[in-house]
Amino acid sequence: MTFMRVKIFIFSAGFALGFTSFALAQTPDSVVNNQKANAEEETIIVTASPVGARADELLQGVTVMGQSALAEDASAGLGDVLDSMAGVSTTAFGPAASRPIIRGLGGDRVRMLINGVGIMDASTASPDHAVAAEALEATRIEVVRGPAAIVYGGNAIGGVVNVIDGRIPETRLDATIEGRLVAGVSSVDGGNVEALRLRTNAGPLVFNAEAVHRHSGVERIPGFARTPALRAIEGDGPQGRLPNSDLTFNTRALGGSYVGNWGFSGVSLKRSTANYGLPQEEAARIDMAQTRLDARTVTDLPFAAFDQFSVDFGISDYRHFELEDGTIGTRFDNEGWEMRSRVRQGEIGGWSGSLGFDAVRRTFSALGDEAFLPKTRTRNLGAFIAERLDYKTWGVEVGGRIETRNLRTDFAVRDFTTTSFSGGAFVRPGADIFLSLSASRTERAPTDIELFSDGPHLAESTFEHGNPALKKESALSFEGIARFHAKGWDTHINLFHSNFDNFVFLSPTGATIDGLTEFVYLQDNAKLYGTEISVERHLWTQGSWNLDGDAALEYVRARADSFGNLPRIPPLEITSGLTLLAGRVKSRAEFIWTNHQTRTAAFETSTKGSTIINLSTTIRPIAAKEGVRLVFKLDNLTNAVHRTHASFLKQRVPAAGRSLRARVVADF
Repeated sequence: MTFMRVKIFIFSAGFALGFTSFALAQTPDSVVNNQKANAEEETIIVTASPVGARADELLQGVTVMGQSALAEDASAGLGDVLDSMAGVSTTAFGPAASRPIIRGLGGDRVRMLINGVGIMDASTASPDHAVAAEALEATRIEVVRGPAAIVYGGNAIGGVVNVIDGRIPETRLDATIEGRLVAGVSSVDGGNVEALRLRTNAGPLVFNAEAVHRHSGVERIPGFARTPALRAIEGDGPQGRLPNSDLTFNTRALGGSYVGNWGFSGVSLKRSTANYGLPQEEAARIDMAQTRLDARTVTDLPFAAFDQFSVDFGISDYRHFELEDGTIGTRFDNEGWEMRSRVRQGEIGGWSGSLGFDAVRRTFSALGDEAFLPKTRTRNLGAFIAERLDYKTWGVEVGGRIETRNLRTDFAVRDFTTTSFSGGAFVRPGADIFLSLSASRTERAPTDIELFSDGPHLAESTFEHGNPALKKESALSFEGIARFHAKGWDTHINLFHSNFDNFVFLSPTGATIDGLTEFVYLQDNAKLYGTEISVERHLWTQGSWNLDGDAALEYVRARADSFGNLPRIPPLEITSGLTLLAGRVKSRAEFIWTNHQTRTAAFETSTKGSTIINLSTTIRPIAAKEGVRLVFKLDNLTNAVHRTHASFLKQRVPAAGRSLRARVVADF
């Protein structure tokens, strides 16, 4: 019996154990606890909302993943977790580096946050730069799909990903000490992951300590790494394994807060390091490190008009080296700080909301062989106000923001002032029906890379020229939402349409420089539209056995007026699944169908579709609300070839092959 067959047999035994363990009959109390947990998930308040709306009543598409789901997810990387959410894809630049693409928009148009403050890494500069955040750090991840520029500025014109990690405690503990331990392994890359969080009280002081370690070796892939078309040009290349795809990520953090009846105030210190290979270059690696200090204060106010004030501050020292055969080729540095303050308005005449101010300063530089960007200093200042009127059966939301951006190099200075406005209305025709229609006009100032880059960008195999004459980008966006919860059905429908003026994008010039295709940043009007539809349905109950079904569809279309299809737009994708719950065991079968993407830009190739089948089982061997969970997951059961169309490396790097993952999660 081959090693792969042994692994499949082990998983099958675990999966069968899940089904046979249904004999651990679920008590009525535990059923009630599960129903309460689901209700809490539905009514969670989204911190990314300036009006304090619930997740199921936002006027935008939103996905919230809680701590339990994150700890149990067998994919440890942040990019893998985000890719599983409706309307979200990733750049998929190998196992280590991936950044979210929301409704076809990525890079600087998607704001990446930790506890509401920018991550402050270099992931927007290039797709081979990993995001300096781990899914296992998070207690919750919020993804807002669609413009969130009112609160977070122009670079949230496409959406927001907020990783809430709890490093700064907000409440006292019920027990003297609480914690969580996670440990897991994966077969596809010989990987292992460990995470530990401890939290304790000392009077009004609450302390938090955590550590995350993630390591994997060379990843197995189905068949050849290169596409047939590329093999015809360059030869067969790697087969069965993806060279230089190993990675090691480490995070250590300490935090503490003073918690009182008035609120809390705390600080945290975090150190993140990573070393990973770049699969497109067998001798290239990235050595990354970030140290960041965060502080947060939330205090209640004794006023009727304003009842809470919060301020968040983060300062970061980030650097990474791009290594060639162990020698430093390029050094990237990003040093800066961000401050965000907000005053929450209490309900007055049915109106509630918040207003706030934020400031960002950063200095970014790239020195060495790939120094395609000069040292640039960026300063952002912004202020916003957002209000919601709720008359129970109907309501409205309005908001506005003004922001300035100053970008300065040794030879050029650009200043921009952007304004954004939004408005929408919603109705509740029934107790379980929510309908809304919203519109927003948002503006985004160009980034340092779009303005001032000039040189080779090896990760994208391009020679890029910035355009110092770029104008600010604006979008007029509309979104319609329908949410129904009735007769066992849970249905969410999102329709969106955005018209961009002066949309910034990279366009080929037709020339080559040093063997690299020459690109320049240009602007054109563009349209993006699409839909996200999800349906969940309880299908069957027999005693303690419960079967649920779900399906989700996501689609986006994007075109520029003069240049045709925009590049790297994710194709139509449909995900469906069946979940069987009985006793303390949950088993799931999931099918992900991705369509063939033929609507491509002039300089890119089409991408074949795929069907991926995943199986998983979670077992709770101890009958307690908090306890031990055993997670088994078999990804890509049929070892199918899948290539992410949004990836720069789609012709060289397929998704991982069949993989057995096992994980234990212990809460105490």
